[in-house]
Amino acid sequence: MQKAVIKDFSRYISLNILGMLGLSFYILADTYFISKALGAVGIASLNLSIPIYSFIHGVGLMVGMGAATRFSILKSQHKKDSINKINIVFSNAMKIGLLMGILFLLIGLFGAKHLANVLGADSLTLAFTQAYLRIILSFSPFFIIFDLSI
Repeated sequence: MQKAVIKDFSRYISLNILGMLGLSFYILADTYFISKALGAVGIASLNLSIPIYSFIHGVGLMVGMGAATRFSILKSQHKKDSINKINIVFSNAMKIGLLMGILFLLIGLFGAKHLANVLGADSLTLAFTQAYLRIILSFSPFFIIFDLSI
């Protein structure tokens, strides 16, 4: 029993570490190519936009972990109606994730300039920050659904 717990724990830890490394490499590659193409202004715009990327993933992980916790509680109860409740939890998590993703998408389409200003973009970085925010927020429904599957 103890070895199985250690094995499962090690597996989950290693997968989390790999995920964090993957995200770090993504940001590093993004930073490298933006610095080569756009220089310091591009890097500044990227750094102004990254908190939104983290916020989107935070929302997705929050919904996903909440649903996973509820799933674990229901599964451990071994009741006859648990399957129906589990399906409802999964459906609600997907609906909430999609709604949040669509909300972020709409913010990206219609409010990227205002959001860039709130994040601290000045006249030099505003255009690049706005463009980068539009790209990040346009894919937010997919980011959130991915986070629900983790």
